[in-house]
Amino acid sequence: MNKPEFYQRLAEILDVDELQPESVLRDFDEWDSLAVLSVLALADSKYGVTIRAEEIRSVVTAADLADLVEAKQK
Repeated sequence: MNKPEFYQRLAEILDVDELQPESVLRDFDEWDSLAVLSVLALADSKYGVTIRAEEIRSVVTAADLADLVEAKQK
């Protein structure tokens, strides 16, 4: 998985210019149920993985989310 590309796509979902791996997702105003659904759709369509809502709840940072998607790819 290309993590810089993933962070860029996540930044688009969160409607920000740039996103750092250590960025805390809950700190973004746009991190809401619609953003979570967009992330689930991105993970499925782009990376071929299914993420459950319970797994998203344990994610804190953008890096945590990228690691979750990457782990599911294996």
